[in-house]
Amino acid sequence: MTALSHICLVSGLTIVLVASVACGGAAPQNTATPTDAPPTHTPFPTFAFVEPTKAPVFEQTGAESGASDASPDDAAEDAIALDPKKVERGLGRYQALDCASCHGAAGQGTDKAGGLQDFAMSEDDFITFVRSGGELGTEHQYSTDRLSNSGSRNLYQYLVSLAQTS
Repeated sequence: MTALSHICLVSGLTIVLVASVACGGAAPQNTATPTDAPPTHTPFPTFAFVEPTKAPVFEQTGAESGASDASPDDAAEDAIALDPKKVERGLGRYQALDCASCHGAAGQGTDKAGGLQDFAMSEDDFITFVRSGGELGTEHQYSTDRLSNSGSRNLYQYLVSLAQTS
């Protein structure tokens, strides 16, 4: 073979080899992408159980509770200083929440619920009670969109005023 035919043969084989590689004639490569996506993590909400508060215990006052060892001076010390504006606003909350339908217009009680005229609870305990409902359940549970913290304090002042005027 002549050098020219040898060059033509090598060039032809090179072209065939390059063409076969370009057209997929080479060894197959794994270029497939996986069709299954990896599993995602879905968080599930968890909740903590909070024990409901105990129902308030109302102390009986007057002749029904028997002889009292407390002097009138002790009662004056136990009396909560009332703010007339807060008492008035508390009356508004009492009416807006329709407390009178069960507890009476002046907190005297009805056949549905007891009276509030012997109300004896601390302000913090009362606010905890209206937020949780206590043992009475959701009928007495008010979230902050229905009864704000200041509204709770005003309602407390009104209930204390009922107890102090009875």
